[in-house]
Amino acid sequence: MPSFIWPNLKRARVGAAGAVGRFLHWTGVIVAGLCALLAVELLVEGWGQDLSHTLLIVALGLTFGTRGLRYVLARE
Repeated sequence: MPSFIWPNLKRARVGAAGAVGRFLHWTGVIVAGLCALLAVELLVEGWGQDLSHTLLIVALGLTFGTRGLRYVLARE
């Protein structure tokens, strides 16, 4: 049954393009998490507000962009 968070069931066999898409997606999620962690650290320190807001925007862009790339390449 599809859900809003994960619209389609994952397929085991997605081919080479799908494997690259999954790799890029999870790499992007890890980098986005690191960007978000750094942004929170800068906000806590209080001297990098502009940079922290930019890092949060980059983290969101990476998360949604790489997920979209995964859907396109893996056809999920």
